[in-house]
Amino acid sequence: MTSEGLDDEFILEEEAEASPAAIKKLRERLKAALQEKREYLEGWQRSRADYLNLKRDEEVRCMFERERIKVSLLEDLIPILDSFELAQAHAKNKELQVLYKQLLSAIQKIGVERFGKVGEQFDPHRHEALREEEVDTVEKDHTVVTLERSGYSIGEHVVRPAHVSVGVYKK
Repeated sequence: MTSEGLDDEFILEEEAEASPAAIKKLRERLKAALQEKREYLEGWQRSRADYLNLKRDEEVRCMFERERIKVSLLEDLIPILDSFELAQAHAKNKELQVLYKQLLSAIQKIGVERFGKVGEQFDPHRHEALREEEVDTVEKDHTVVTLERSGYSIGEHVVRPAHVSVGVYKK
C-alpha cells in the first residue's frame, strides 16, 4: 500500500466529525468491505460444499470398487469351489474337506455367502430351477429337493444362483 493509501485508510476522529464527505467515504468503504466479506464467505461455503461432495463421491466410488474386486475374485474362485464340492461328493477325503472348509472360511471373511440347501424355500432371485420333481407332501411344495451347485452372493448381489431341483406337489 502506498503512503497515499495509508492516508485514505486512517481518518482522524476530528476530521470525521467535522467532514460529512469523510463520513460518506467511510460508509462507502464499510459497505464495500461488507460486500467483499459476503463474497469471500459465499466462496468459502461453496468450496467447502464442493469438498464434502467430492469426499462423499470418492467414498462411494471406493466402496463400489471394493465390491467389484470382491465379485471378480469370487467369479474366479467359483470353479475351484465347484471342483471341491464335486470331489467331496465322489470321494470322502478328510484332507480335502479341511481344505474346502478353509477356503470357505477365507471367502466368508470378505463377505461371501454360500447358499442353497435341500429343504429351503425356492427363491427365483437366488435359485435357478433346473427341473421340477414331484413331492409327496404339500409342505415340500416349492422347496429345494436337490442341490446341483451352490449359489454365492456378496451382500445383496447374487454372483451365481444355486442350481436346484424344485419340488412340486400334485394331488
